[in-house]
Amino acid sequence: MKNYICFDIGGTSVKYGILKEDSSILMKDSFPSDALEVGGIGIINNIVTKVNELKNTYELNGVAISTHGMVDSNRGIVLYADDHLIPKYSGLNVKKKVEEETGLVCHIENDVNSAGLGELWNRSDIESENVAMITVGTGIGSCLIHRGRLISGDSMTSGEIGKIHIDGGVFEDIASTSALCHRIEDRLGLDRDSVNGQMIFEKVEEDDQVYIEELDYMIDKLAVGISTMAYIYNPGTIILGGGIMARSDYFEPRLNLALKKYLNPMILEKTNIVFASLKNDAGMVGALKNFLNRSI
Repeated sequence: MKNYICFDIGGTSVKYGILKEDSSILMKDSFPSDALEVGGIGIINNIVTKVNELKNTYELNGVAISTHGMVDSNRGIVLYADDHLIPKYSGLNVKKKVEEETGLVCHIENDVNSAGLGELWNRSDIESENVAMITVGTGIGSCLIHRGRLISGDSMTSGEIGKIHIDGGVFEDIASTSALCHRIEDRLGLDRDSVNGQMIFEKVEEDDQVYIEELDYMIDKLAVGISTMAYIYNPGTIILGGGIMARSDYFEPRLNLALKKYLNPMILEKTNIVFASLKNDAGMVGALKNFLNRSI
């Protein structure tokens, strides 16, 4: 069975691993991205170094990359990345650089797209031909999948539901984890970035009404966005991911209740809401699935 080296590039760290073509993981580790210091080119240089180092230990058949940013996955170019996360990354032809400096075929895909592919590939409980994934964190990312393959659109941005406008604002500015934390900080006069997901659930369990009210508000707005996705794309399954969604025990019953306000009963009945299961490995596993899809 062939081996592949897979990377998941984020603003703070780069996760990597050696994966077999059935997605089983032989080894995994991470290193700091140092993105603000080295920029996009520096991160890719470090990836090239890691690939060439591990080629001495493993027989590698390709390099699969999941990354922050808008990606032209056909050409292997990062079309746009936030400079405050990864400076000077936009416009970089990652595929060409990695292939020239490692001698291995490389394919690259957006991180949320990769996570969606990875989750779908590793689950036996999803039989839908049409699947969407929504990740909730600093922002809200999403992707659309049809029969196991991504729907990209003409500018590689299909399904970016986080950018739609709801209730006089942008969906991710209203319903993301960051937005939830900031509203709580503003209401309680707390320092910016002093509230996090773990703290929120601790306060909810203590019956703190401010935290409960703001979490309920977030869930209601998430239901608006999820119902919009359901009406436009009509997926049989929507996968919800992101750190805060690990508390599926809290979100699932409340989201299902909120969705009844916004979704036609027939569509709601045929829309299966599930929660991500791969956690930190989703990007690497999905990067491999993207690589294999493009190698057929």
